[in-house]
Amino acid sequence: MTLNIMKADDSRDSSVVYTNVSECIVRFADGEQKIISSQKSGDLLIVYIMKYKSDELSFAELVLKNYRSSKTVDDLSVRCGYRSTKTFTRHFKKNFDTTPKQWLLMMKKNEVIYYLKNTDYTFKKIAALLGFASVSHLWDFCIKKVGMNPTEIRSQKE
Repeated sequence: MTLNIMKADDSRDSSVVYTNVSECIVRFADGEQKIISSQKSGDLLIVYIMKYKSDELSFAELVLKNYRSSKTVDDLSVRCGYRSTKTFTRHFKKNFDTTPKQWLLMMKKNEVIYYLKNTDYTFKKIAALLGFASVSHLWDFCIKKVGMNPTEIRSQKE
């Protein structure tokens, strides 16, 4: 087993996504720790790590709690308690160093790639899980955002 400790300062990016994770140990500022494991179920985890300033936690928490159930930036803005999408976008850029639309697309792209490479789910099931209207919309998304169709992505299993 290789122990790889990454400190927040190791990466210039403000966020990092890890896939194929079977166990994650989270140590909190107060000394508490939590072990998150998927070993019993045999599934794998996606771990999204984002740097933040302590005074910005509530905004980042709101976004992370609400993005999966939001279909649009306007919807995410409302779910996070903002009446103005413009104000939400300003706060979002300050906290995430990107626009909400680009971030939502990146998250969806990462989830699509994860499901295609790490599960045997049908394209129809993946499309439904990730909110695509149909398999053809999933197919178009993959071609436009990943540069490959779902079959090609799946064939590149690690």
